[in-house]
Amino acid sequence: MVDKLSWHARLHSQAYSDFSVPEPVPFDRLAYWVAVAGQIIYRSCLVIFWITLNCCTIAFGVFVEPLWRKKATFRRLQLPGKIPVIAIALPILLAYAAWRTFQIYGIWHVILPFAAIAVCGAIVLGSLAGFNIVRRAKFISVDRKGGT
Repeated sequence: MVDKLSWHARLHSQAYSDFSVPEPVPFDRLAYWVAVAGQIIYRSCLVIFWITLNCCTIAFGVFVEPLWRKKATFRRLQLPGKIPVIAIALPILLAYAAWRTFQIYGIWHVILPFAAIAVCGAIVLGSLAGFNIVRRAKFISVDRKGGT
């Protein structure tokens, strides 16, 4: 029998408890070691995802708790005085990105995305307003014809 305090016995029990499945009662050596290997692969992927998430989010002032813990959450990092880091870091990062874009590509690559969004928004709102005007005019003319 396997000692319950060994590292592989803990991995075996976690392989089933992580997915809320009861452990099998009959002991099968092959199934035991496959579950342990699967748990090692699963935990390795969790560590890789956790490191990747933190590399991308810490610059914006968000820390991801380790994914293998129960109820892992995203935490906002704060400066002294309870000032969220995201309120300081995000405008600085966006300004730096705009500055580097200006240096590399010129002013048009900095201004045109904002202008394109404004133009596309105006086109969508205009289309919705126009469609609504046509739709209402059509229903009003149908009501007038049907009522008289």
